[in-house]
Amino acid sequence: MKLIRLFFTIVIVSFFAASYAQQDTMILSQEKPVSLTKSQKKHSPTVAGYLSIIPGGGQIYNKKYWKPPIIYLGMGIATYFAVDFYKQTSYYKEEYIYRVNNDQPFLHPELETQHTDNVLAMRNLYRTRMEVAIAATAIIYALNIVDAVVDAHLFYFDVSDDLSMRITPSIQMNPFSTSISYVPTVGLKFKIK
Repeated sequence: MKLIRLFFTIVIVSFFAASYAQQDTMILSQEKPVSLTKSQKKHSPTVAGYLSIIPGGGQIYNKKYWKPPIIYLGMGIATYFAVDFYKQTSYYKEEYIYRVNNDQPFLHPELETQHTDNVLAMRNLYRTRMEVAIAATAIIYALNIVDAVVDAHLFYFDVSDDLSMRITPSIQMNPFSTSISYVPTVGLKFKIK
């Protein structure tokens, strides 16, 4: 339980630290929009996608240094479970094949109390879990690439103080009433530059 609390504390602190670690990438002026000069290199989503073939490479290219450890942790855990479930699948498969093909009742002494159908059911259970763990590894890998490309697209996204959203109360006419009546509502107000 303490390990779970420690993990969630680290994750929450990491997210708050990352949110306050933002630096301005462009100098904003009110007169004219900012454009890249010839000496500045354009941040390419294609390059980020190709670099993320090596897990975490695209995130490093995007200067999001806190993301690769999360990617490697997720892929490592999923791979660990895939290998562990593979070993269990092989163990029960070996026992089942031995029981079907031989006159001896069991190969592994710790499974002598298990019925042959139960051994087959355990083999199927661990095989399903192994397949899910392999799929989880593949999904994490694919999300690594998608995250790098999307993050590269949004690399120059303007996050200035001029962008805001407010929730404001208002009173509007009720369109469903036959008589004139007013209804209190809540609206969203966006301010973009």
